[in-house]
Amino acid sequence: MDPAVHLRSVDISFAVPGKAPFRAVSGAELAVGPGEFVSIVGPTGCGKSTLLNAAAGLLKPSAGDVRIEGAALEGLNARAGYLFQSDALMPWKTAGDNVAIGLEVAGIPRREALARAHDWLVRVGLRGFADRYPHMLSGGQRKRVALAQVLIRDPDILLMDE
Repeated sequence: MDPAVHLRSVDISFAVPGKAPFRAVSGAELAVGPGEFVSIVGPTGCGKSTLLNAAAGLLKPSAGDVRIEGAALEGLNARAGYLFQSDALMPWKTAGDNVAIGLEVAGIPRREALARAHDWLVRVGLRGFADRYPHMLSGGQRKRVALAQVLIRDPDILLMDE
């Protein structure tokens, strides 16, 4: 069985104007099997988020490759849900609307998407907060809304940057 996520000899470099490229990740190897829970731990700036961005398909490695269930990752990883380090909630939408938007974009009727969003908000401990805007929520509550926003799509792979 192929790993759910497999990074093989991954290098990731960033262009720096007037200087040599900055190598953020060098020779990374990681194989995460289906159903496994893995944490990557290290000091600030060591490349943890960069590796997650590569697994999500947001960054293309300078060298090496990323494979998802045996297939080379080309573009965005459609099998993954990504909980970003800082919330990516839309400030003009309520918590319920923020959670429902992923379903609506996928063609789920608004009424059903909102009902499912409400259920997810309850599941993450935010019963009664569906009508609140992000600026009305604490940092932890915003993180829970973002988690519900990811989980409602039922991804095969969950990438969490914290």
